[in-house]
Amino acid sequence: LTFENLARYSHMSERTFRRNYKKFFDWLDFNWQLIMLYVEIDQATLIAAIDCSYIPKAGKSTYGLDKFFSSVAGRAKKGLEISLLCLINTQDGKAWALDVSQTPAGLSTKQDDPDRLTRVDHYMDQLKRTQTPLSRVKYIVADGFYAKDKVFNTMDELGKSLITKLRPDANLRYLFQGQRTGKQGRPTQYDGKVNWKNLDLTKWEHIGKDDKYPYLELYTQVLNSPHFKRDFRVVMVVNTKTNKYILLACTDINLDARTILRYYQLRFKIEFLFRDAKQFCGLPHCQARNKEALHFHFNLSLAAVNIAQVKLNFDPAIKSMNVL
Repeated sequence: LTFENLARYSHMSERTFRRNYKKFFDWLDFNWQLIMLYVEIDQATLIAAIDCSYIPKAGKSTYGLDKFFSSVAGRAKKGLEISLLCLINTQDGKAWALDVSQTPAGLSTKQDDPDRLTRVDHYMDQLKRTQTPLSRVKYIVADGFYAKDKVFNTMDELGKSLITKLRPDANLRYLFQGQRTGKQGRPTQYDGKVNWKNLDLTKWEHIGKDDKYPYLELYTQVLNSPHFKRDFRVVMVVNTKTNKYILLACTDINLDARTILRYYQLRFKIEFLFRDAKQFCGLPHCQARNKEALHFHFNLSLAAVNIAQVKLNFDPAIKSMNVL
């Protein structure tokens, strides 16, 4: 709806809506206070998830208009992009929107561009800005796009651990597990590169089947990445139906392999926030063009999903936001 449409259903004028949409409101604190009211913070184990979503938008004067990747179209399209940071309760699997940040136009898409601010820098600034509510979170989950040097370095700086997905042909090598020879010189650190085309499973620890999907076989090993210059706890999830596998990596090498898989599976909860905001809370329908109004609208839409979730919790008979 436009501001003029809203004015028809309210005692406030169109100008009032325009003026208030440009005012500052602390959405981060609002969402955090809401989460603390309806989530047993002291007893719950929270993880964070971060992801981006494409917002279709036309026009020439809209703030942030650029080409962004659309997962629906499978290619970059002209429009807007928002980055959402959410908290997920690992006990009940419910996700709560925490902060929404619009991606500015003109940012470099190259990770290591020395002369320009990159989109990855913008996403990491969002994490740094939300450190107060994230103080209770140790693990942050993100898809394979975030497996980048800047992201890993930011996690180290913030004292967090990242759980993400690696390429199926990732350059990894085994750590040396044999006995030291006692000879002079630098001790042996690595025991060869992982050959994914002819994998030696004797070097992996077989965990068993996934608790939720029995056709998934789990293997784990602590491996070193020459590219990222760090060790990972790698979990290889083999789908026995398709004979394909995915590689999950955690910067905390002491975290249990099943926990890594469960946390990464919970990452998909952030997609439900995007879905509900787009279908029921008008996320892609704002016709405002300036930065402040768009920021207000995007955060308002996701905050409305949080409030709807509170109502759903109080009335278990309601199964969908469609009836609210």
